[in-house]
Amino acid sequence: MKKIMAIVMSLAVGFAATAQEEREGGFSAGLEFGIEDVGSDERLPYLMPALAYEQSFFDGALDVYAELNYTFGLAGDFPQSMYVNFALGYNLELGSASTLSFIAEKEFDEILISPRYEDGNNITGIFTPAIQFSQALDFGNIFARVGAPIIYIQYDRAAGTEVGLDFTIGWESNFGLELEAKFLNLIVPGEAAGFLGFEAFVGYGVGPAGIGVEVIVPREARAEGVIVTPELAYAFGRWIFYANTEFAGLGTGAVSVSPALGFRFRF
Repeated sequence: MKKIMAIVMSLAVGFAATAQEEREGGFSAGLEFGIEDVGSDERLPYLMPALAYEQSFFDGALDVYAELNYTFGLAGDFPQSMYVNFALGYNLELGSASTLSFIAEKEFDEILISPRYEDGNNITGIFTPAIQFSQALDFGNIFARVGAPIIYIQYDRAAGTEVGLDFTIGWESNFGLELEAKFLNLIVPGEAAGFLGFEAFVGYGVGPAGIGVEVIVPREARAEGVIVTPELAYAFGRWIFYANTEFAGLGTGAVSVSPALGFRFRF
């Protein structure tokens, strides 16, 4: 499952024990409690139940992944939103150590349930075709992926379709270390095309415990700020417990801190 999981799974599902989950597949359910921008007057506590399904078929040739999250805001106007993701991956074995994967991911990044806005679409729709090459070596697995995210629905009704081109490289060591870097580019529309920034992930797992850090650096880092999200996770049988904190706006002088706690259970 790693070929497709690398593109659709987020840090928040628990970095520790990913190998165990990939072997088992099936359904999982979880619940997360967090507070957005905890230090401001507009801080928003929320509760997010989640349901996911992942499985391999035909001796690992076909990977399937689906995810549904629903976020309940617990203050203010009690905003509610939903996240939906579905992905398929076909894995072509090139010998005993190389794999070429073809991936198609359909994602509704956010569906605003409440409040709804009359001048917007209340939804973001993204479709991402991708191709990935993986190579098993004595010191671990390395992979390279090229994806073309197509944002065909945006909040702004007047906005046109945007097409990006992402390049990802990664290494999964034999001793628990995981490294990944993604370079984001926009190719359509032409007037705004160019390098958008990069994302990086560093993780390390020992037994049932894991720690990871995700970093997002936009092109206009001084204006938009850097996002850093450290996370701790621990697996206990079919349970995964995790805690993370997002530090957004680093470098702008207006940093927001959003902590979260959650768990996930594999059926």
